[in-house]
Amino acid sequence: MERITAYIPAYNVSEHLARAIEGVLAQTQPFDEILLIDDGSRDNCAEIASRYPQIRLIQHPVNRGLAAARNTAIRAARNDLVASVDADVIPDPTWIASLAAHFDDPKVAGAGGILFEGVQTTLADRWRRARMGQQWGPTVVRNPLVLYGSNTVYRKSAVLGVGGYDETLRSAGDDTDLDMRLRAKGWDLVYDPGARATHMRHDTLQSIMDMYWRWWKFGNNSYRDGVTLRSWLGNALFVHFRYNFLEPAKTDLSQGRLDLFAMDLLALGYLPYRDLRLWMSTKSARAPQGS
Repeated sequence: MERITAYIPAYNVSEHLARAIEGVLAQTQPFDEILLIDDGSRDNCAEIASRYPQIRLIQHPVNRGLAAARNTAIRAARNDLVASVDADVIPDPTWIASLAAHFDDPKVAGAGGILFEGVQTTLADRWRRARMGQQWGPTVVRNPLVLYGSNTVYRKSAVLGVGGYDETLRSAGDDTDLDMRLRAKGWDLVYDPGARATHMRHDTLQSIMDMYWRWWKFGNNSYRDGVTLRSWLGNALFVHFRYNFLEPAKTDLSQGRLDLFAMDLLALGYLPYRDLRLWMSTKSARAPQGS
């Protein structure tokens, strides 16, 4: 049985961290090494990690972003198989055993499991489950569009072979970008719903709209060089309206989910608003500076 390193990237997540750590420790197939990457947290993440002697704590002196935390873990891991669980995710006890089996195939560079939304308290939580699900259904999928980064295992050698995670993607899109580069190099990825994990995140209207826009921005290469006025108009009319709003809104109306439809309308306004702010900041940054 190949030895596996696990890590948890953490930034101001003390509310959930102990449960995530205990989920990692409770695996039926124990990890050979467990790392916690404290990415410049201002809360007591480091103190919580210190309660568990099985955990090796690595701290960034300042916040560098999720992709940088992942790179730190990958480089520090002493094993080639490196598993990751987000700090607000609790893996089922058989999670790693289900995913590890796929690495008997030398063509597989990464594998990920299904994520269930464990908190459905607010309207924002319910909309997150409806619009931002991190799963590909009830059957195994070879080479899905992306392995959602909330609960995954990768070969260290494969990740480093494509240059690691892109650290400009500080809070979203790092998983999509890495998977595209791995696939381009001929590696395979596997989604296995038998590897189950539960998401303990809870949201407000503000936090879910911000998260939704960041998913969109960092997962879309057209934003890499900022936004032009022309691309802002195009996105507002032909992407945000036709793709992000129209079909989900039709579904919510047909099923009588008026609360979710109201959130769809809010997102239809919020995404162009954030795009416009990005365009204005890009335009300001590119403007000639006076002497």
